[in-house]
Amino acid sequence: MALLLTPPGLPALIAGLLNLRGTAVPIIRVDRLFGAAAEGQTGLYTPLIILRNTERPLGMLVSAVDEILTIPEDEVVAAGPGATLNGCATAGAQAHGRTIHFLSIERLFQESERRVLAEFQVQAQIRLQGLEAR
Repeated sequence: MALLLTPPGLPALIAGLLNLRGTAVPIIRVDRLFGAAAEGQTGLYTPLIILRNTERPLGMLVSAVDEILTIPEDEVVAAGPGATLNGCATAGAQAHGRTIHFLSIERLFQESERRVLAEFQVQAQIRLQGLEAR
């Protein structure tokens, strides 16, 4: 597993910060995000998924990655309004006999959480640049 920086004052939702080629990327613990009863153990092969198509890069620490799929656009079905809390699942598709849910990163967090995350990432980037300058 990549080395994650864990500065003081780290919000509980964040596992740490990844220095990705000079960019501070907060790594979110998915088990904490979804309120899992038992917190997953991290280890050498714990997967990190880096989301790049967001306003700021964001990482997700997950328990496992079963498969990487390419879903044809015509097989994606939009989720109905109110189908999920905060509308975080925006669509779905069938693959290998199971439903794959498409999550909206913008809808996973409440506005207050997005602000805290953005502020934390800015401060982490400033701290990281200071470390690299030394």
